[in-house]
Amino acid sequence: MPVSTWAELRWAMVGCLRLARGDRSGLDCFDRSLDGFWRSFLAAFLGYPFFLALLTMRVSITDWNEAGGITIILIETIGYVISWVAFPLVMLSVVRWIGREQRFFDFMVPYNWCQLPQSVLFVGVGLEAATGALSDPVSQAIEVGAAIAVLVYEWFIARVALETSGGAATLVVLVDLVLGVLITRAAGSLY
Repeated sequence: MPVSTWAELRWAMVGCLRLARGDRSGLDCFDRSLDGFWRSFLAAFLGYPFFLALLTMRVSITDWNEAGGITIILIETIGYVISWVAFPLVMLSVVRWIGREQRFFDFMVPYNWCQLPQSVLFVGVGLEAATGALSDPVSQAIEVGAAIAVLVYEWFIARVALETSGGAATLVVLVDLVLGVLITRAAGSLY
């Protein structure tokens, strides 16, 4: 029976929260079928405003003035789309290599949806840093803590969704991290 988009979004966020608490039953909240996989890319659309907010915090005022806002937004948006497309393509090879190909949708659907609360977290952390409400060392500690928490979160999702070893889950996180850094650097070098 088809589920409404809003019901799927609500259940996906429930699943994200359960997974964040270390509860593997969060996987049951996601439609991990082929159709559910395609619908999970709604998270990219919903996360885009958060991406833009983070972009305004990440790019220097000098770059905004020299390259121009439209140029930066276009380049970074292309990078954003590439990252959402590239990671699943790379993961097809990774899951084959680690012998978990049959679990691809079981991983990718929660992974995609879980990008949304991660984006919200990073915007909150970025806003805290931008306001200067806390000292720089405290603010930096919060940023590092949030980054570590997200890496552990993604590791847990990979571990339980792929039903794999801790080492294989670490590989998945490293692939995500390296791909993200490469795309971010490539986009940033264009302005």
